[in-house]
Amino acid sequence: MSKANYRELKRQTKQARIFVKPTIYNPRDSANNENVPTDHKDKFATIQALGRTPFFTYGYTPSTETSDKPWQLSNRNRAKILVQYAAKCRRENRNEAGWRYEVESKIFVRFDFEVACKRCRKRLWRSEIESNPTSSNSRTTSLVERQQKRELCKCNPSGRLDDFLDPGLSELFSSRIQEAVCQPGEVNTQTPNPKKEPDRIHGLQRTTMFEKLLQEVYSHEESEHSRPRSIEEVLQVSINPDNGGDPLLFPFLLLEAKGEKGPENFEHMEIQTSFPIKHALKLQYDLLKTRGNTMDVPGGPLIWFLANRGEDWRVYAGFVHEEDGRPNYWIQHLWGGNITGLDGAMQLVLIVDYILDWARDIYRPNILRQLKMLSSSNMNDAMTLGFDPDVYSLAGEVQPWMEEVEAQNFELMPDEMLSPPQSDAASVTHDEEPLDPLAQFKTHHGLVRDGRYIESRVRALFLTADNARTFFEDFDNPKKAMTLARSILAALNRRCVVLESGDVLKHIEDKWTGTEQQRPILARKESRVYSQFRVSYYINHAWEQVRELTYLAASEDAREILIETADFRQVVRRRSRFNPPKCSRDDILGTIELLLKRSVRQDLVAALARRTFMLDMESTGIDPLSSRDEFISTSAGLISKMVLKVDKDKKSPGVAMQELVHAVYEKYRIGKREPSEPFLRVSSRVDLDGRPLWRDWKAGDELPKYESHLDKVLVCADVMNAPFLPKNSDQKLCMFVLDGKGVAEPFDITAKLLWFLFKNEIYGTVRKGRVYKTRVNWRDNRVEHFFRMEKAGELLKASAVELRSGIFEWIKAINSPPESLESQV
Repeated sequence: MSKANYRELKRQTKQARIFVKPTIYNPRDSANNENVPTDHKDKFATIQALGRTPFFTYGYTPSTETSDKPWQLSNRNRAKILVQYAAKCRRENRNEAGWRYEVESKIFVRFDFEVACKRCRKRLWRSEIESNPTSSNSRTTSLVERQQKRELCKCNPSGRLDDFLDPGLSELFSSRIQEAVCQPGEVNTQTPNPKKEPDRIHGLQRTTMFEKLLQEVYSHEESEHSRPRSIEEVLQVSINPDNGGDPLLFPFLLLEAKGEKGPENFEHMEIQTSFPIKHALKLQYDLLKTRGNTMDVPGGPLIWFLANRGEDWRVYAGFVHEEDGRPNYWIQHLWGGNITGLDGAMQLVLIVDYILDWARDIYRPNILRQLKMLSSSNMNDAMTLGFDPDVYSLAGEVQPWMEEVEAQNFELMPDEMLSPPQSDAASVTHDEEPLDPLAQFKTHHGLVRDGRYIESRVRALFLTADNARTFFEDFDNPKKAMTLARSILAALNRRCVVLESGDVLKHIEDKWTGTEQQRPILARKESRVYSQFRVSYYINHAWEQVRELTYLAASEDAREILIETADFRQVVRRRSRFNPPKCSRDDILGTIELLLKRSVRQDLVAALARRTFMLDMESTGIDPLSSRDEFISTSAGLISKMVLKVDKDKKSPGVAMQELVHAVYEKYRIGKREPSEPFLRVSSRVDLDGRPLWRDWKAGDELPKYESHLDKVLVCADVMNAPFLPKNSDQKLCMFVLDGKGVAEPFDITAKLLWFLFKNEIYGTVRKGRVYKTRVNWRDNRVEHFFRMEKAGELLKASAVELRSGIFEWIKAINSPPESLESQV
């Protein structure tokens, strides 16, 4: 930065009411601390107390707490490693990039991993000084109680060697590296807004809880006649420009780094980062001042700023102080140290751990409660936060998991509100396969898929005498275990069949996915198994077809444990009025085979309609799968014994069962890793070869003339306000190729798109993923999946004009030169 630029930037900071205090914070200097919010002084004092910790007495001198804080040894080792790398960078006279590469990952490592053991849920580490609960805007004592109840993980390391170095990725925080920041809210042309790119920004990740709250309707509009808006439309939640991916929400930590041999000093870094600090503070300030937000935030907006010049590091705090009704943005120096020394490295490690603890226990819940206040007119409703299925180690902390669930009215968060599990991420990866001939048609307007691909997956909860007690021991509160046991019993009592043994489930999974997990079936062979099954078809957020078999099963011995855990022994006789029908192995495997033999065309229509089926026992019945090809009408066929029925009833036992199984699955899924608990059955397979294209199709058959228009179908899917989608996967249009060739020329795709424009018709669905719970259009068993484009506005929230425009733009992109097409993706 030149001297002229520096002087100009410094002038602009004053004009924008940004001030940097020239002295380090001193709690005794009351005159200089007049504008420091009282509630922040405690945090500043904690930073300085940690900044005085000597390495050689920390975690070394035996005390009554030594055995309760084994992470102190880890912190000492981290400090030693940090010193070694800092010394290496100094010996080699590294530049800024070299220092950042070697040092930053060691300092911020705990931002990426969970604080709880994935087996026992107890703490792997705690901050040396934990956040003061009075800094929270909660009106309850939940944080105090949680801090008091936190226990140390005492799992035997020899028993968890497979995950000793893999505690699970944290879904709480995310970061951006050298990305531009922008002024939140309406840009005031009178206020300076220089473009800046901080070296590092940490903020909140857009989890399911944030997704739900931001899409809630803002309930404090000035006029009753105003157009309903979502909270996300009212507020700006990020200081980074929209790049098509998940935004970094409400940043709370910034870093600016310089090389040891550079000419710029700390004052340059303070001024250079002043505007990003102001923008981050303004996000919090605007949220706090939003109409309807009466939630108090002790101390007001607060962010942390770290600056380093080689081995010299400083820690700052940014806060807001109002004067004459206008916000002033202050930057206060709190600590400085040198990480080539053990004391300085140790102190920096402890300070960053404290900031992480504050962000987790104070800052994030404060933001969530304020957002909930904007969607609620009831203060008490806003004080209680629901379970966030993305956040593994908060299960049972923010709100006890399934605490309010009643066996008779089981209402867990439906699958649409859950984050897409790993298997909802692209599994077929058509567009990532370099040999995929259809990848050439992908632009940000649309893409082309081979309709023969479909993912078959299993999601199941199978309790046996050997794993049921282990399952319930995971609950620290017996009441929670009792509630869940009653829910499982209620689901099985409402609908289930009796299988001769657990081996039948193994054969079912092997037939459905061909990848049955290599675990022993723990139910005794002679023990009968009570099971309920449901099959769901849908298209996931990556435009892949999925058919999912979900089941809940309990062996006869496990049912006894369920009755005991549910505390039903003194209420009802164990077998009272419970006599479900028996189902033979051949019968259920034959039914599964019928599903797997369905044609490509049938499965695609089922996925577009998001069809759900139940498997139940009847003497006779009509098979809904054989009634029609759904593109072509045929006569219905009769079947007996186990039957398939379209499961449309929202109060169906299958709905509650599926939600229960998915909730347990999400509880044990850590980050992107599938669960490995013995009571969960998780497997999948992508099917392609041997699938008939239509009813009675045989290899070599060509489409008859009157069906030639079905060689390719154009689908539009509503992805309204869906920032959870991976980058470059937000296309609203997809062409499914159904002719079995798996290849196409630009002329073929263009001609088909023009055909749909001429016919003025289109297929439609809703891709499954995180969506707004109350929207009627996001339901299963949709009535219409093929309609005129004018009706798309009603069914898919996309007007006919928008559809036609998108199709025209896609045609133009497909027929552009290759280099132009690549730039569209």
